[in-house]
Amino acid sequence: MQYIVLMQFIPGLDQIWVARLQPTDPIYTFDTLEECENKAAELQAADETGRKYKASQEEDGVTY
Repeated sequence: MQYIVLMQFIPGLDQIWVARLQPTDPIYTFDTLEECENKAAELQAADETGRKYKASQEEDGVTY
């Protein structure tokens, strides 16, 4: 099972979550939920926009 870090597309709005904002941004995937949650917390702490990040189970057939 793979896990992926998702972020709010628009800071403060929970309707749209994305894996990256720009095509050149990395997509963070991990083998364990703990690793993914740690990276999401790290990215959220470094983001000055107030955007929230979360760990999510990667789903087949979804374009990230």
